[in-house]
Amino acid sequence: MPSGYKTGSTKWWCGIQVIGHRNPVAAPEVRPVGGCRRLSRTDCNYFLFADGTGCGGALRIADIYGEQLTVDGIVVRPDVAQPTGVQFARH
Repeated sequence: MPSGYKTGSTKWWCGIQVIGHRNPVAAPEVRPVGGCRRLSRTDCNYFLFADGTGCGGALRIADIYGEQLTVDGIVVRPDVAQPTGVQFARH
């Protein structure tokens, strides 16, 4: 399941898109220092983190069945699909 950052993403503001997943994504979260923070979904299917805390850091991605996957971090490289090495179980 690859993931990618939206055009214009930086360490101060980012949009993240999870692609190639088996199951519908319910809620990705970033894990900045101090705990997880849920990202808000946009109409264009990116999840935005407006204040940037955590962009490029660890992600926790949940599907609609409650399975949670953790990705240690994806470098902020806009417009590049990056492999995560994780995938949801088939439902």
